[in-house]
Amino acid sequence: MTAALPPELAAYFETRARQREQEIDDRLAELTPRERSLVRDAAVMGYAQGRMDERAKAEFPKDTPIARMVVYAALREDEHYAVLRGAAHHYTEPGAES
Repeated sequence: MTAALPPELAAYFETRARQREQEIDDRLAELTPRERSLVRDAAVMGYAQGRMDERAKAEFPKDTPIARMVVYAALREDEHYAVLRGAAHHYTEPGAES
């Protein structure tokens, strides 16, 4: 038997989920349509390639949830993905001098 969550905890989880979605929306809104397309294509391709394992029998989610998942993960990363996080305005190869 599973116990129901206390209402305060359930409300907290719902609030955090809305905040995460808003963070993703805000970041995507800062990108040009072309940049959003590139992020989406790269996110979906990376996800699909990562799931090519024969053991992965689950159905793939749609493209948009994958892209949003990747943007959210990039927003949480402090050391990598500076362009996607909005911390850099151009891409440079890691270790390359600007």
